Amino acid sequence: MPKPRLLIPLSIQFSVRYLLRTDLLSKIAEDAQPVILLAWHDAGLEAELEQAGAEVHHLIEPEQTSQYDRIRSYINVLHVRRVNSPSWEIRERRADRDRSFWTRHRRRLRKKVFESLFAVGGAKWVLKKEAELFWTNTNAPEVSKQLEQLRPDAVFTLTPFLREEDAVLRVCALRGVPMCTAILSFDNITTRGWIPVTFQKYLMWNRHNVTELLRAYPSAQGQSVEIVGAPQFDFYWDPSYLWDETTWRRRHGLPEGRPVILFGGGFHSCAPHEPRILWQLDQAIEAKAIPGDPVIHFRNHPVDPIQRWQRVLSETKHVVWDDPSPAGQILGRSNFQREDIEKLASCLHHSRVHVNVASTMAVDGAIMDRPQVGPAYDDAPGGSYDQSSKELYWQEHYLPITRSGGLDIAANREEFVKAVRSGFEEPHRLAEGRRRIVREICTFADGASTGRVARSVRAFLKGESGDDAQAPQLGAQANIPAVLTR
Repeated sequence: MPKPRLLIPLSIQFSVRYLLRTDLLSKIAEDAQPVILLAWHDAGLEAELEQAGAEVHHLIEPEQTSQYDRIRSYINVLHVRRVNSPSWEIRERRADRDRSFWTRHRRRLRKKVFESLFAVGGAKWVLKKEAELFWTNTNAPEVSKQLEQLRPDAVFTLTPFLREEDAVLRVCALRGVPMCTAILSFDNITTRGWIPVTFQKYLMWNRHNVTELLRAYPSAQGQSVEIVGAPQFDFYWDPSYLWDETTWRRRHGLPEGRPVILFGGGFHSCAPHEPRILWQLDQAIEAKAIPGDPVIHFRNHPVDPIQRWQRVLSETKHVVWDDPSPAGQILGRSNFQREDIEKLASCLHHSRVHVNVASTMAVDGAIMDRPQVGPAYDDAPGGSYDQSSKELYWQEHYLPITRSGGLDIAANREEFVKAVRSGFEEPHRLAEGRRRIVREICTFADGASTGRVARSVRAFLKGESGDDAQAPQLGAQANIPAVLTR
C-alpha cells in the first residue's frame, strides 16, 4: 500500500531548523510521502529536502483584496475578545505608542463599535462574509487547483498562523483532509491572529500553551492535544553542536582572555530603543563597572533589519557583531544550516552572561544555565518606551519566565549594570529559577522532543490521534465547495 501523501507548508527559515535540521523530516518520511510546499526558491534547500525523502513544490504567494483584509481585521477583533489575554491589551498599547492622540482615539472607538456589533449578532455575519470573500477576493481558487494536482491525504504544519499558509489550510480543511499542527513557538497562540481551521491534532510546548489554545479555540477541545516540547532546542543537549572555545573565539573574532557577554537583539517593533541599551552596556565596560574587561558579542534577530543598530555599532568600543542572517538571503527565508545552529549553541555555551529584552533567547540561555538579564526600561528623555519595555515581560506567554526567578529583570540602567555584574560574580545565584524556566516552557529537558513529535505524527497518520480520529484516507476529497469545480 502506498504511503499517505503528507502536505507540509514550509514558510520561514525557523521551520527549516525545526523540520530538516532536527531530522524530523526523515523520520516522517518513514511513514508518509512528505509533499513540501516551499515559500521561496532555493536550489540547495530543495535538493536537501528531496534527499530527506520529500517531494518539493512551491507555495503560491497569497493574494487578497483590501475588502477581504478588512473583513479579516474584523474577525481578529472578535478573536481578541475570545482569547481574552493580557497580551492583547499590552500589544494594543504598544501599537498606539507612536500614534497621535486622535489616531489612537479613532482606532479604539472603531474597535468598540465592532465589539458592540458582535454582541448583537454581527459575528455570524462577519464570519459568513469572510467565507464568501475567501473564494472571490483571494487567489484561493488558484491554490485549490494546485492542491487538486497534489492530492494530499493529510497535512502537517508548524506555522498555521502565517498569511502564506492560510489558503492552503482552508482549502484542505474544506476538502476534509485530516490536519495536524505543531505550533512552532510558545508565543504563537496569544500573540497571533485568528487561525481559521480546526486541526485533528495539536502538538504544543507546554501546559500553559494548552490552556491558551483551548481558551482561544473552543473547537480544539474535541481534538487531540499533546505536549511534546520544543524540537528546535534538542540541539542544546547534543555536545557535537558545540565548538571548542578557541575555535568559537577565532571564528567570531573574539579576543582571547576577555569574558563574553552575549547580547541577543530582538525584533524592532518590540523595543525600538534597544540599541541604546547595547550602547549603555558598552559604556559600563568602558567605565570598568563590570569586572574582567568583558567583550559584548552582539547577535541581531535573524529577521530584524540591521540598519537600526548601525549607528551604535559604529560608536561602541567593546562590541563584536555576529550577523545570523546568511548573505544574499531574503529576511526570514533562508536555508538554516547545521553550522548556524552550532554557531548559536556555541555562543550560548561559551558566553558568561546573556542579555535580551523579553526574548525567547532567555529560554535558550536557561537551558545552557547562563545568567539571564532582561532590561525593562527606557531612560531616554521622555522615556517613550519605558512602559512598553516593562510590559513585554507581562505578556501571557512570557509570564512563566518572568515569575520563574531565573531572569534578572532590570527596571533602570543602574539595575541593569548591577545585574550583569552579578552574573559574573555570582553565576549560580538564579540557577534554580533557570531550571524552572526550562521546565515551565520546554516541559522536557532531555533533548528528545523531535522523537516525541515524530511519534505523534506517526500516530496521527495511523488514526491514533483521538477517540474519533480516522486515519488519513488516500485521495480524501470531501466537503468541496462548488467553486472548486469551476
